[in-house]
Amino acid sequence: MIHHLDDTLRELLRQKVPIDDAAIDIKFEMPNSDWETKLTKPTVNLFLYDIRENLGLRSNESSLVRNGAIGTETPAPTRVDFTYLITIWTKDIADEHRLLGSLLKTLLRYPNLPPEVLQGEMVNQSLPLRSWIAQPDRTPNVWDFWGALDGRLKAGISCVVTLAVEPFPPTEVGLVTETILKIGQK
Repeated sequence: MIHHLDDTLRELLRQKVPIDDAAIDIKFEMPNSDWETKLTKPTVNLFLYDIRENLGLRSNESSLVRNGAIGTETPAPTRVDFTYLITIWTKDIADEHRLLGSLLKTLLRYPNLPPEVLQGEMVNQSLPLRSWIAQPDRTPNVWDFWGALDGRLKAGISCVVTLAVEPFPPTEVGLVTETILKIGQK
């Protein structure tokens, strides 16, 4: 599932920025000093660093689809936030800032990821894939973050994508199809 989200984000950048694979790499690795030395061309890195349930969107409701005396009950999906730090790695800071600005504008244009970029399991999501960009309460402390990665401090964009994760399959349930009401005196 997560690899399909990665593929979806890669496709969003390819189509909507647009990014040419021949000129710029798109990676999903932990950006540390060893990693940086292995880069051969400008790189956009989307590092997934946090996964957690979005409690504000939690629902205990389920849906019921009737088919005669049988119904299918589907529990509400669990809404989960996947948080990426998006950084640009180039030799020239001006190129880095230009590409970072283009990415920011593109990501802000799509608060719901468009259907034409969805890949794999993302195509059949029961709810739209929602994204939040550069939100202050969803951004790591930069000093702690980069210190933990043993890298130099770098500008980046925090991108949170909320998925509908359905851990339980729908179940068939029997339905009451008839009610008998008796009225009488005793």
